[in-house]
Amino acid sequence: MSHHLPLIAIVPNRKPADYIASIERAGARTLVIDRARTAARDVLDDAAGLLLTGGGDVDPARYGEAEDPTFEAAEEGRDEYETAIVRLALERDLPVLAICRGVQILNVALGGSLIQDIPSQHPSGVNHSLTDPKWAIAHDVTIATDSRLHAALRERITGEGLLPVNSRHHQSIKAIAPHLRVTATAPDGIIEAVERPGSTFCLGVQWHPENFLEHDEFGGLFRAFVEAAAVTTGTARSLRSSS
Repeated sequence: MSHHLPLIAIVPNRKPADYIASIERAGARTLVIDRARTAARDVLDDAAGLLLTGGGDVDPARYGEAEDPTFEAAEEGRDEYETAIVRLALERDLPVLAICRGVQILNVALGGSLIQDIPSQHPSGVNHSLTDPKWAIAHDVTIATDSRLHAALRERITGEGLLPVNSRHHQSIKAIAPHLRVTATAPDGIIEAVERPGSTFCLGVQWHPENFLEHDEFGGLFRAFVEAAAVTTGTARSLRSSS
């Protein structure tokens, strides 16, 4: 029955459809959070996992920098809410999957910083903002063979550890937060994925795997996340039944 499926709380953004479809296809229920009505702590009381989505820029004041001229603010209150909810999720060891802006707020919430504008601050020949179509391949990333990301996407990674991805961002991780590990990079050194080894499941990617619904190229990543959430759900249910 559907109510036995793990519930994934999704941070809202302006285009949630692909995130919702990707999670539900992987075998979970979804709840798009209403930030205005629901406190972060209350959301996580019912959720088995947290999905951090794409969107506008993280306020650089949160990592001690002034705004770059290219700064495009996210929705009001989003930085504060997501910082609180990701910290709570990690305290409770709930599985976390972070995508694009999501991996950036994860890094900042844990004490890291960001490159505010890749074209001006880290120029290279790599295109990090190929917007149309949304699934267009922009470049390869090199993935660490001993990572959760590699295990989830093993069938699509070449023998050289390369994976083709789309790309639609002008910011990225600069200083990696304590307790996070870099697990993928672009050809120009831009950080493309991180994991938190101390967590049951905490993984962030800079590209947009949710945009590949038609052929399920990144379905393995969503399934790995949902499987971790299912274990969390089962553990929580066992604890409730024994109390």
